[in-house]
Formats: sequence, C-alpha cells, structure tokens
Amino acid sequence: MLLGLRKIEGININLYKNKFGENPIFEYRKELDKLVNQELIEIDGNYIKLTPKGLDLANLVWEEFV
Repeated sequence: MLLGLRKIEGININLYKNKFGENPIFEYRKELDKLVNQELIEIDGNYIKLTPKGLDLANLVWEEFV
C-alpha cells in the first residue's frame, strides 16, 4: 500500500488483487474509510490514490498503514 500510494496514479485495485490475492478495499477497509472521510485519499474507478490534500499530508496517510 505504501509504495503504491507514493505514485501519482495510485494503486491499481485489480493488479493488487492479482498480486496479493486480496481486495485492498476489504483488506484495509477501516484505514481507507478513515482516510476517505478526512479527504486524504479517494477511490476513483479501479484506483486508490491520494487527493491533493493527501499529497500534502502523505506522511499522515502512510502512518495508517504502518
């Protein structure tokens, strides 16, 4: 999750599922809900990515996954 969120395009959900066998939306539901509510990430189609606000506060986002 950390490495994927460092990229502007974010995490491709289908590629994540193929690589790790889990849907990241279900695997990290609690963290993703919190970050979406804080407007730090967005789920856009097949991608989970940082919002403009999330780019500025990326360290706070990454702390949720550590």
